[in-house]
Formats: sequence, structure tokens, C-alpha cells
Amino acid sequence: MGRKGMALMVVLTTLILVSGIGTLLFLRTLNEMRHSQLDEKIVQTLMLARAGALVGGGFLSGPLRDQLDALVQGQASTTSCWALGGGDCSAQEPDPILTAQALNNLARALQDRVDQLTCNQDFSPEAGLSITLRVHFTDSACGQTLPTGIQLPPGRFVEGAPRSANQAATQTYALPFVLVAQGGAGIYRRNVVVQGEYRFTLGRSSFARYALFTHIHTLPNGTDIWFTDGTLFDGPVHTNTYFRFYRRPWFGGPVTSAGCTNPSQDGQACGSQRAGAYFYGQGFLSPTQMQPSPSAPVVTNRYGTHAPTFAGGIDWQASFIPLPQNAQDQKAAAQNGGLYFSQGVMSLKLSFQCENANGAKVACDTPQAIKYQYIEAQICQNRACNRVQREVYRYTEGGPLEKEQNNGRFQTVRPSFNGVIYVDGGVESLEGPGRNGNQPTPALASFAQITVAASGTIRIQGDLTYEIPPCTSPSRRNPDGTITPANCPNSQAQNILGIYSQDGDVLIGENAPDNVQIHATLMSSSGVVAVENYNRTRARGTAYLLGGIIEKYYGAFGTFNSTTGQQQTGYGRTFVYDPRLRRGLAPPFFPTTGKDQVLAVTLFAYGQREQLY
Repeated sequence: MGRKGMALMVVLTTLILVSGIGTLLFLRTLNEMRHSQLDEKIVQTLMLARAGALVGGGFLSGPLRDQLDALVQGQASTTSCWALGGGDCSAQEPDPILTAQALNNLARALQDRVDQLTCNQDFSPEAGLSITLRVHFTDSACGQTLPTGIQLPPGRFVEGAPRSANQAATQTYALPFVLVAQGGAGIYRRNVVVQGEYRFTLGRSSFARYALFTHIHTLPNGTDIWFTDGTLFDGPVHTNTYFRFYRRPWFGGPVTSAGCTNPSQDGQACGSQRAGAYFYGQGFLSPTQMQPSPSAPVVTNRYGTHAPTFAGGIDWQASFIPLPQNAQDQKAAAQNGGLYFSQGVMSLKLSFQCENANGAKVACDTPQAIKYQYIEAQICQNRACNRVQREVYRYTEGGPLEKEQNNGRFQTVRPSFNGVIYVDGGVESLEGPGRNGNQPTPALASFAQITVAASGTIRIQGDLTYEIPPCTSPSRRNPDGTITPANCPNSQAQNILGIYSQDGDVLIGENAPDNVQIHATLMSSSGVVAVENYNRTRARGTAYLLGGIIEKYYGAFGTFNSTTGQQQTGYGRTFVYDPRLRRGLAPPFFPTTGKDQVLAVTLFAYGQREQLY
């Protein structure tokens, strides 16, 4: 072979070697790129799965709590000393076997609610990525079994005390759960599995939890009340009788109807029950007659389409809830740790102010300022109430209740104040401190929690507002028909007011200002929450209520021209439900329903593991 041949062989060999090395380098680069992409996807899907676990925690403590509360209302005992399970009332805890059985039934019902809210739902806010959840309270969730190697123990009683006839103790129970959060990016998947306990505390449900409650859903004279396009309720709505629907009312919370055909006048008995509701121009329909379904009925006739929205669910066969027979609990609370007035009260004024150490009024942001909640009463000295005595009380957060003396100094009359003011008689005028221009001056300090209860009628003659209102705007219906719920950014606010009449009405009085603002839950066991002489006073703007209304009959606020819609007398209504009430916050010693409510939920995570697919 010549030099040229040898040179060619060397060149070819070199090319082959270089090509091989290049190929190896190229393949190695591709492999490294693949590993780099895989590492990136592993990290990305892991972050998504972890985010999903956080979403799941928010779901368990938020939307699922509402579902649990609805189930507890139906499943917890109203007569036993133990809410769930049963057993010896002299024991320190309920029978563990009975409790496990009751909690197992609750878990199965809760699993159905969980699956409806989570299965086939993508919780990722970004296209191309996915976050899915499934939550196990039973062995199967979203059609899938528990992850390998994990089992669910039975539910259990955690702590609490048995109830007696005069003591509504709280009780805490636990449901074990497994949360599987999966993050996805393309073909890549990663799971985070969290195992723990879902603990919930039960206590007697307060009437304050309702946005609207009626024993008989008519005016006192028997006039029918219709929910219309203008009806927007964010919170729970209940009647012991029937609802009537015209056009498209909207309900953001659970709606329940007991369907009592002959409810007693004393609010204690239901008579026979018939499930269903009235639709304008159609008459009464039972759930089986509602199309396309009882949860979303639609009736179309010559008067339009009548299709109420039940965003929080509907129960046409809810339990009858009796109204309180007396106000003895509130009276006793006032006598033992609050303020008790044995005669009617001409006026009751709530206000607060900040003072320095010398008692001078100062701005509340002044260093060392002391904030006092004031209660000023003009107390009737005879039955005609033409002689009155002025008394002034005040207290600070966690401090004693003090009474003003003749020398202007304040003296402690109770080491602490339980928040209850009870009047044996009526309250002719309940109001706040007045207005600054057109704006109400707040009546309740940020820490104040007060219930004003009376045996007779209570007249609200002025604005009553919170220093820190939980909500800043009402729900509204948009031009396209969608609903923007109320804006409630201050859900941790603690100021709260309840106004309760046992044998009278709660009235917005004739001296109340135009566009009156009331932050409170209002309740009348024997009458109505209404505007005094609603059909004989001039048009006075809108009554803005932040809280809820509980009443025997539906109370009227004003009248409108049926043709033009123009207000003729009284007030229009703007109701905003206080969402804190549904989570268990209530005015002190406010009447309870005899049913249980979820007062608090707590998540305990016992372990977490990650899985790569």
C-alpha cells in the first residue's frame, strides 16, 4: 500500500473515531438534557403537589366545614348527653364503639360531599399544569382506593363533657383522613400524601347563625311573601313552613324548609309536614314534581321563568326548629354577670371612646390610650315611664364593669362583664352615638360583644354600627345575571351585637334616620323584625343590615309601587349576612336552637410522603 493509501486509511480512521466520539458526545448531551428536563419536571410537579396539599388544607378548613356542619345538623342527637354515639351520661366520655359507629356513618356521608367538590376538578391556575385532589374519609375516594400501605383507623371522641338539662357543653370528635394531592406537567406526575385527623368541636347551634329564619313565612296578617329577583342571601335561610319563589332569587348559603302545614302559634309545634314550595303562577310543587331536579327547579309560565339558585344546597324536608319559649337564660345571665333592669328602659345608648390616664377623651391611636365601651341607660321609675333615672356603665377589654357615681368617678360593680343586658319590659329607644355628617359614628368597640335582650318590644331609633365591620359591601346582581358576593375582608373582627325580644317585636322606630345602618343579629320569638308603621311613614331610603334576622312572622319594611318599582313608604332593604355567624361566632347568650353546630375545625397532620410517577 502506498503513502497515499496509508494517508487515506489514517484519515478515514480518524473520521470514524471523531464521528464516534461526536456521536457519543451528542448522545451524552441528549441524555444530560433528558435528565435535566426530568429533574426540572420532578421539581415542578413536586412543587405543584405541595401546593395542592396546601389547597387541600384550605378546602378541609373552609368549604368542607360547611358540608360537615350541614350533616351534623341532621345526624347529631338533640336529646342525648353525647352529640355523637351515646353512652352513660355519668361517664367521662361516650361509648367508644357507639361513637365509632356514628362517626363511620358521618364519614360515609361526608365522603359523598367531598367527592362532589373535588373529583375531576383541576385546582391549578395555569394552563398546561394540573393540581388534583382526593380526600379519603373512607377507603374509596373519587373511585380510587387508599394509597398502598395506608389504612384509616376509626373515628374517635377527643374531649368534652356530657350535656345536662341546663348546660350545653362542647364536645370534640375526630375523623381520620388521607389527602392525596397530585401535581402534573405533561406526562410527569408527582403525589404528596398527607395523613391526619380532622377534628371538629360541636356545640349547641345559635339562632344567630341564620341570615333569615321564619317560623311562619307570611306577614302577621297572612299575606304571602315571595322571594324575587331582588332576593340575595349569602347565609343560611330557614322556614318552618314554605317558601314562595318568583323569577330568580339567589341563595349563597344552605336553604332549608320544614314544610309545616299547621305550625302552632307559640312556635313549639309543627303539625303535619309536606315537602315542597310555591312557584308563582304554578302553585305548590313537591320535590318529585320539580324539574329538572329538586336542587335546581325551573318553572316557566306566562309570568316568566321562576328558577331560584341554591348555591349552598336545598333541603325540602328539614327538621322543625322550635322558637325559644322564654328568655330565662338571658335574664339569668344578666343577673349573674351582666346588666339587669327590672323596669322598662326609655333609652339605651351604646358608644365607645378612648381616654388617657386622667380620664380625658383622646384619639384612640394616642400612646397609652384606654378604650372604653359605654352603656348609657334612661331607666323608667314607674309604669308610665314619666320619671327616669340615668345610669352610665363602661368597661375595657378584659376589664371590670364600672358604674358612674354622683361625683363623676367610676366604681367597679362587677369584676368582669359577660355582655348581656336584659330588660324586664321594653326598650323605647336603642341607638348608637349619632352621626358625623351623614356617616354613623360606630357604637361598638372592636372588642365589644353585647346582647340586648328584653321581654317587650325593642325600638331601634338610631344607627348601630361596629368599629370594625366584617363586611364592606353587599352582594349584587350584575347586568349579565351573575352574582358578586358580599365583600367581607375583616372576618377576624370580634365586635358583635345581638338584639332579642322574647314577647315583643324588634322595630326600626319612627325616629330612626334615613338610610339607617344596623350591624346586629335581630330576633323576635313572638313577633316580627320590621319597620314601625312601615305603610304609613314617608319613604326613608334603605335600611342597611349587617347580620341576620330571626322572627316568628316575616316583617315588612316598606311599600313600593308595583308598576314602577318606586318606593312609597318605609325603607328598602339591603341585607348583608355576617359570615362569622356561620362559623360559630354569636352574641353572648343568644338563644340556641337545640341542634348542634360545628364551632371549630382543626387539622392534625401525622405524616407526609411523596411519590413519583
